[in-house]
Amino acid sequence: MSDLTLRPMTVAEYDAWYPGAVSKYAEHHIRAGSMPADKAHDIAARQFAELLPDGVATEAHHLLVGEAGGAPIGMLWLNIRTGGERASAFEYDVVVDKDMRRRGYGRALMVAAESYLAPRGATAIKLHVFGDNTTALHLYESLGYVATNINMTKALTPAP
Repeated sequence: MSDLTLRPMTVAEYDAWYPGAVSKYAEHHIRAGSMPADKAHDIAARQFAELLPDGVATEAHHLLVGEAGGAPIGMLWLNIRTGGERASAFEYDVVVDKDMRRRGYGRALMVAAESYLAPRGATAIKLHVFGDNTTALHLYESLGYVATNINMTKALTPAP
């Protein structure tokens, strides 16, 4: 996907993306059992508000739209964390538009993220992936990502 380019997300695009991103994040946590269903949406909304207090203008956060052939195909949310001698980046979100999936754009966005971050001083990129997202897990592993922490859960049956 050599024709993939990244550009800053507009305020209108941010306003369209934000509610769905919060909801999707909450739903992932509900499925994973890491947030109670009755509170997950409120918790997710609070976390997003804390992370992106100034929307697309939030310092150190890079909300980017991926385009191929001049048309949007997805987006990236990256954060460059500074401190110490080396800066690392964290990828909060990568999304390929539903009708553009299964065409290699997820891989292309990930590679574009690396090219975007390196000249901005990032020496590593980190991310979180939910355990049930096997498609993303396989993609990340094929790109050279390695697990650094693994949280596991086992549901217990309630005591009688």
